[in-house]
Amino acid sequence: MATWNYDNAAHLLRRAAFGGAPQQIQAFLDRHASVDSAVNELLSFPPVLAKPPGAGFSDRAFRGMQGWWLARMIGAKTPADACREKLTLFWHGMLVSGASKQPDLKYMSNQNGLFRLHARKNFRTLIREFNRDPANLYYLDGIGNVASNDGLHVTVNENFGRECLELFTLGIFQLKTDGSPDPTKPNYTEHDVHQFARAVSGWTSIKGTLGVWHDYDWDGGQYDDNGDDVPDDITIFGVTNNNFRIDNAVAGTDDDVLKLIFARTDWEGVNQVSLFLSRKLWIWYAYSPPALGLKTILNSFATTLASNDFELTPLLRAIWTHDEFYSDRAKSRTVKNPTDFISQAFTSFNGKNVNNFGSRGSSELGGRLEEMGMNLFEPPSVGGWPGGLAWINTGSLLTRADFAEALATDTRGPSIRLKDIAGLLGSATANPAVVVDRVLAQLGLNAAQVGNTPPNPRTALNANQRTALIDYLTDNGTNPTLNLSKDTNYDAVVKVRGLISLALQTAENQIF
Repeated sequence: MATWNYDNAAHLLRRAAFGGAPQQIQAFLDRHASVDSAVNELLSFPPVLAKPPGAGFSDRAFRGMQGWWLARMIGAKTPADACREKLTLFWHGMLVSGASKQPDLKYMSNQNGLFRLHARKNFRTLIREFNRDPANLYYLDGIGNVASNDGLHVTVNENFGRECLELFTLGIFQLKTDGSPDPTKPNYTEHDVHQFARAVSGWTSIKGTLGVWHDYDWDGGQYDDNGDDVPDDITIFGVTNNNFRIDNAVAGTDDDVLKLIFARTDWEGVNQVSLFLSRKLWIWYAYSPPALGLKTILNSFATTLASNDFELTPLLRAIWTHDEFYSDRAKSRTVKNPTDFISQAFTSFNGKNVNNFGSRGSSELGGRLEEMGMNLFEPPSVGGWPGGLAWINTGSLLTRADFAEALATDTRGPSIRLKDIAGLLGSATANPAVVVDRVLAQLGLNAAQVGNTPPNPRTALNANQRTALIDYLTDNGTNPTLNLSKDTNYDAVVKVRGLISLALQTAENQIF
């Protein structure tokens, strides 16, 4: 079991939630004697029905939804509340729908509430509810997946069935021992996709209702029965039945295509749905494959999920208490997505007043996210955001730098109060080197300044970078001291805020 210390407490809060200021991390550390205990606190959040306001279809309403969610992430009252929002964000990026294909924003709002309600409950139940969700049915054209009139099945829309297999439950390929996909071992065939699409033909949403069978059901109606009004055999994964449906509440049958999916196993006999989700969560919270022997770890997570009947809490506990989760590789191999970048910039400086940011507060933050490539409620494709190095390019780095400067110099809130940086305003004069170290410690870029553990060399600034920041603060040595006794000492405050902006822009602060 990993050692419970400041470095690991900070890592857990940054990955499972949205980080925090050093004082908050220390308090989290002090509340617990072990990783197990800390993880139990994070997983203590109850299910809630909260969802963002959203109706109609206007830019203002769309930004309002984004702002509501960002305020909830950044202003979370407890680490457990932040943990729930991080999980909700994960589901939004995995079980994807987009606002632009909805007739009303309320569908996206309701879906966001669905993810929050089921965040750490049962994955099979979540998939069933997601497949009934109007936002999903509109986004993947499920509402148009109906029988052809010519008996050739050419109008059956495969979007819904394909993505349910590829992106939501199984994945395209089985995994190699390093956790990467093995193209020689497909999880399903094109025939399976087509047959799955037939099995869910006629499954729709009528005026925003939860998933229902079309009025005519499958007898002479919208279900693909080869045009003869007689339910035909459907073969999926080699199993044949003439009553496969997606909803086991349909009268006359309890056969359910989801049962087939959730029973699949891979080449090692591991439940495939459990393995697929374990890998997804591992990438989200730890790092991306490949890694030597990673599948063995993923197998253990998958076994935990399957043996607990797809309850999510045991799986999350297994991930966050695993030694590999606290390895140097896990602590330095992930690029912050824009939401983490913005949220952790706020929380690292104890800034929660997001509604006072810039000219439009939390709604402006939604626009900042879009500029960085993560437009909440509007993922770029059904595959969600690609993540990893895709977050970093010349354009996105400029937008991150622009946000860093705006946050550090914002005076409306202000979003960052210098007195919240431990000890910074505690004396009339301050050693510039101390100020630099305290700002870096605030961001976790120099852990040795707040705890007894050494800094991670891949996320801490090196000596030359530290010297450059000290030079900036002292005008290359011509102003060796800073009078920080008052937040109104203009020159010093401008310099310190400039220092914060530079620290936020460092390459080391783009990863965690």
